[in-house]
Amino acid sequence: PCAPPRLGRPPSPPLHFPVFYVCVTTSRSRKSEGDDVLARWSDGLLYLGNVKRVDGVKQCCLVRFEDNSEFWVLRKDIHSCYHPQCHIPPIEPEVDSNTWICRQCVFAVATKRGGALKRGRFARLMQMMKQKLPYQLSTLDWDPQHLTNQQQCYCYCAGPGEWNLKMLQCSSCGQWFHEACTQCLTKPLLYGDRFYEFQCSACTNGPETIQRLPMSWVDLAHLVLYHLSLCCKRKYFDFDHEILSFTNENWDSLLLGTLSDTPRQDRCHNLLNALNSHKDRFVSGKEIKKKKCLFGLQVRAPPPLSSDLSPLITDPPINISHRRSRADLLTGAATSRSGCLRCLLVVSPPRSSPVSLPCQRKAAEPETRKSKRRIIETQVSAFVTSKTQSKESGYKPLFLQLKTSAVSALK
Repeated sequence: PCAPPRLGRPPSPPLHFPVFYVCVTTSRSRKSEGDDVLARWSDGLLYLGNVKRVDGVKQCCLVRFEDNSEFWVLRKDIHSCYHPQCHIPPIEPEVDSNTWICRQCVFAVATKRGGALKRGRFARLMQMMKQKLPYQLSTLDWDPQHLTNQQQCYCYCAGPGEWNLKMLQCSSCGQWFHEACTQCLTKPLLYGDRFYEFQCSACTNGPETIQRLPMSWVDLAHLVLYHLSLCCKRKYFDFDHEILSFTNENWDSLLLGTLSDTPRQDRCHNLLNALNSHKDRFVSGKEIKKKKCLFGLQVRAPPPLSSDLSPLITDPPINISHRRSRADLLTGAATSRSGCLRCLLVVSPPRSSPVSLPCQRKAAEPETRKSKRRIIETQVSAFVTSKTQSKESGYKPLFLQLKTSAVSALK
């Protein structure tokens, strides 16, 4: 049956509040095998058990109780349970058990992009629960720059995170906190924006504190370029259409302090001067033989703070590839990892010299022998056909020889 029988001996012993607390939100969530739950019996009492099987079609779970008896229980009668001292923070005895909500559900509802809820019941519950972290900071293994830890445990939620992706570092404990879990922000963060003096609720034992640090025009240009590079996955951006446009559109959200009073017509000159006068941070398109209105970062890293004692760990710089000469292409064709034949088909070889295939056996391992032969024959045949149609007889013997050599090498 889908539900425990109404007659017969119920599981023993019955459990009453406040031995266990049931989250009114989690009770409606989906259960999985291995979950410890409280199942409501026909006598109206809750009994401790463990989910052994889940039937999604019939919306019920097979629960094994403390006396090793097993019954199918409707999902609506199953509730997640907590010991008062196991929950973080511990559940106070005077809490109403009929309306109590667990930490996980509070964070699931209150967190959002741009900052957590600041008003309402869930905001108040979140503020109370954030005063105690669900882990010990002393057990985390940090890197020398205190940017990442091996346990991937951050914030009030103990979840993973990336320090340069919209996170704030507490000036007291050094832990990093997600933008979505903080309740002190008035504007959303940009990627790499660390210009804040922040203290978490665990250190203040109350509401979070935050203060905007002063920024220069160089810091602003660096921050905008870094944010755009992560959002658009490019290195170079047009000054007028992308850099200046993004800055003007988000001027109020940047919270620039003294710079916020700068007239709109003066922002262009100040930003352009910062980009051109700091070659250690920025590179212009003019330096790489591109449009001079293009700008990018020398190294893709967030703007540094004056308090940084060592350079930040950054992504490797993006290499700028220039056009290679004909000789370079022919030389690279002989050492290409994917096989020299594909490279030789890109650049026509000299007519007077035969073509050798020294790395024909270095084709990609996952491909089978038949598929490699079919690919090579198709490419060579297509190229020979296009060349013979041009009525240049000098190409025909050469590429027939190339096809024969390639097939024999595969054999």
